[in-house]
Amino acid sequence: MRAVIIATGEGAAFAPLNERYPTPLLPLVDRPFIQHVVEYLVDQGVHEFDFVLSHLPEKIEHLLGDGTRWGSTFRFHLVGDASRPYRMLPTILPREGQEPLLLGHADRLPQLALADLQLPPQPRMPVVFSWQNPSGPDAAERVPWTGWAWLPYSCLAQCPDEVEEPELASFLLSQAQAEGTAVEVPQFLSVQSYDALLAAHHTVLTKQFSGLLLTGRETEEGIWLSRNVSLHPTAKLTPPLYIGENCRIGQGVQLGPNAVIGKNCILDARSTARDSIIFSGSYVGEALELADAIVDKNCLVNVRVGAAISVADNFILGSLSEHHLQHWLTGWLARVAGCGLLVLTWPLLLMTACVLKLIRRGPVWHPREVVRLPASSEEVTWQTFRLWSFLPAAATGTPNPPSFADGLRHFFCRFLPALINITKGDLRFVGVTPRTQAELSVLAPDWRALYVRTKAGIVTEAYITFGSAPTEDELYSAETFYSAMAGFRHDAKLLLAYVGRMVHVGAPALTHWPAPTPEESR
Repeated sequence: MRAVIIATGEGAAFAPLNERYPTPLLPLVDRPFIQHVVEYLVDQGVHEFDFVLSHLPEKIEHLLGDGTRWGSTFRFHLVGDASRPYRMLPTILPREGQEPLLLGHADRLPQLALADLQLPPQPRMPVVFSWQNPSGPDAAERVPWTGWAWLPYSCLAQCPDEVEEPELASFLLSQAQAEGTAVEVPQFLSVQSYDALLAAHHTVLTKQFSGLLLTGRETEEGIWLSRNVSLHPTAKLTPPLYIGENCRIGQGVQLGPNAVIGKNCILDARSTARDSIIFSGSYVGEALELADAIVDKNCLVNVRVGAAISVADNFILGSLSEHHLQHWLTGWLARVAGCGLLVLTWPLLLMTACVLKLIRRGPVWHPREVVRLPASSEEVTWQTFRLWSFLPAAATGTPNPPSFADGLRHFFCRFLPALINITKGDLRFVGVTPRTQAELSVLAPDWRALYVRTKAGIVTEAYITFGSAPTEDELYSAETFYSAMAGFRHDAKLLLAYVGRMVHVGAPALTHWPAPTPEESR
């Protein structure tokens, strides 16, 4: 059997979380929701999948691979407009005379029994799956269409072009109801909203949805513990509850009911979590109470009011991810190296300050308050530090190709003062250009989102490639490239290129000190 899964990945209700996850990658107990969808369908005989992607497609492709992990074939299709993914269906759907396929959405999963459906080999009308919430007080709780249907090619040929989901649902339901092919499913999972995400976890933990695979061992009725969980003897566990692998639960912690703790988490002493989800790699601080909440690293979502905030204090909420630990370690190594260089070069720093005081009018120092990276995309959470320099902010748009003289100017007037910031842990040797809050706030949204996820440095890709005054397009291309290539080897290559400019063969004499700019003269 063959399935087409719409996994565009954008949800209006998940604006903060969607910066890190496309919606299908939001967790359901122990794994991403889309992985549950795939495994559920494979278990029912579906072995050929077409995924329609839009937001952060590379993350979904990285998780799923080519399908050999499940003995299946995966194909991926990319659309630009996430609200109209169905334009891909005419190229995906089989032609007349072939069996229909299963159309589904990766943020919803109805409880299906495909083998029990009495379908003709070549149905002429769609079979639409709907759901009635048994706990709902009235018909308002009914979901007319779960987002899933058997779909023959003949019905798509009659469907209007460029439809959005409400129009497609209305079209398919009208055809199914006319032919009596609307099927009601016994249970339904959804991650379309914060409330739905919590409800889906409760449904799975209370065993109302059968057929899903879960890791871990049910040590007591309704309590699942994965491997390598460190549990303090005074911790209190109330079912239903799931704790992922490699978690550490501290003294006096109270968990449950209806709580899910992802893998690699730490809950400090006397913290509590009920009716809450804590994503993998998160730290929950001491005596913190969580109720009707979703926690992802330093992002806290209050489900009752539908609001999300970023917590800047890592002692309250923080990240324990491998990337975070690696970032912390490399940061300390940079501080040690910066301290050593500062000790060796402080006479040069002092000499530069004295020379500039003699030959240049105006202040010797030009400190700037720049944003500390990495940072959240929310401007209110940005933290700043004072970047030390003998020069004002670098200009853009003026041609200034890399040269030995420019390299000397950068080394004495920018690099040496910045060693103070590197020693303090504010800056790295290699990174993107440091920016003030005002400069960062006017960047294009996609550029800003890319920028805040990386680190700031005194040696940049833009400077090595284009010199000290790149154009805006050159700066964008350089920072985009660096965000994709950043790592120890690439940083080392940029540092070697920087050093190479200092010892350039045939370079002009040191007496050719660059003339002061108009900004410096003032």
